[in-house]
Amino acid sequence: APDLGLQPLSGTVVPRVPVCEQFTYLQRRARQLRSRETLHGRLAALGYLSTITSPSVLAGEAAPAARVSVRVQAAGSGAELRLFVCLRQRQPRRQRRAAAVAARAEAAGRTVVAFDLGSYASAMTDAEVGAMARQLGLCYGYNRGLPQPFRLALCGLRNAAPVAARLEAHCWRSWVLGRHEEPPWGTWPAASLVYLSADAEATLDRIEAGDVLVIGGVVDHANVASRVGLARGVAEAHAVRTARLPLDGIVSVRKTSLTCLAVLQILANFAESGDWAAAVREAPALHCAPMRKYVVWH
Repeated sequence: APDLGLQPLSGTVVPRVPVCEQFTYLQRRARQLRSRETLHGRLAALGYLSTITSPSVLAGEAAPAARVSVRVQAAGSGAELRLFVCLRQRQPRRQRRAAAVAARAEAAGRTVVAFDLGSYASAMTDAEVGAMARQLGLCYGYNRGLPQPFRLALCGLRNAAPVAARLEAHCWRSWVLGRHEEPPWGTWPAASLVYLSADAEATLDRIEAGDVLVIGGVVDHANVASRVGLARGVAEAHAVRTARLPLDGIVSVRKTSLTCLAVLQILANFAESGDWAAAVREAPALHCAPMRKYVVWH
């Protein structure tokens, strides 16, 4: 491109460099700036006349972006050039890493682990709801660090307002996972669902391709008999097959159910090793509070 001798519009001095180099600089700066307003002010300081259009979602963009039209005028010739740049909010590094983990799990066709929150939110006390939110945060963080992460999903959010409210303290809106208003049986085909329940008659011997493993999003501080079989009852009411983890001969649990984190850790260990005994024994949640006092090893 020829040297057009750019004329500053605000009285500042603009270096006499080829227009193509000016555009290269502007494009590089546009990727570094975090907002349209910042770019607009920077261009004005450099002597460019810029106009900013309303934000819109552009093809290929994962987030709402703004298209900025920059008009550069040549000195005394009346000629002008236009540059269009696209800006979008830069994601935090932690969220970018989480998105990369989720993308790898999706590309590898990893098993979906869904938490059924809507079926139990109204049955838990406020303390149990808070504990459930903490469990979900621990599960999300643990899964993100796995070499072969699961594809996580939260289901039944339409009826899980108390849990969603407590999740705000854990910044759950920045989590990279599936969010579904409907329960699991309204999100995936019933034939692909396996609802994990300690009271199920069948055991989970293997994880088949295409299975969606459902964990009941419930915390039981009371440990009372009235909650025994709660997850199984929910699954059978919607014609969803149930299965229990093969803990017999490995460990006995003096509690109505395992924590969500313990179940996820056991599933992750089995997916990596293929050995249920090793998967159970190497689950960190079974060796620390609160599960440690309920566990008897064989």
